Amino acid sequence: MKVMFTAGTQFAFPRMAEVVQGVARLQPEWALVFQAGPGATLETFTEFSNVQAAELFTADRFQEFFDAADLVVTHAGMGNIIACLEHGKPCMLLPRQARLGEHRNDHQIDTARAITQRYPVPVFNDTASLAAAVLAPANWPVGLKDAPSQMVTARAEFTKGLNQLLQVL
Repeated sequence: MKVMFTAGTQFAFPRMAEVVQGVARLQPEWALVFQAGPGATLETFTEFSNVQAAELFTADRFQEFFDAADLVVTHAGMGNIIACLEHGKPCMLLPRQARLGEHRNDHQIDTARAITQRYPVPVFNDTASLAAAVLAPANWPVGLKDAPSQMVTARAEFTKGLNQLLQVL
């Protein structure tokens, strides 16, 4: 299995790092990639031969890892969510939480809630349940095959509405 974990490009995300380490310990034959975010502590990953970790990968390298991944585990950043939906890529979300000092506010929780109303993307609030889900490939999300066409339709509807609004203004 190939699993890509991404904490985004703004901050380190220690809770996501915990999940990566747990999965790496229990599935040493899996290939794991972790874009840990600026300022992340990467020394803890040197003990795992199955983890490629970096604060940030180049865009080309990130895309290579993304394309090869069987599953993407991400913070609830819109860029990663949209990329997964546009490519029909199975994904799981771990939103950053303001109360834990992971972000300025809880917009990622709101984003995750909005996404799950339209797409079958599982959202986790704690590391234990996320790690358990990642370790159970038979239960990974399915049903995103239609997401790319749904994204095209939604984008066209948004553009049409925006153009109508701009004409009024």
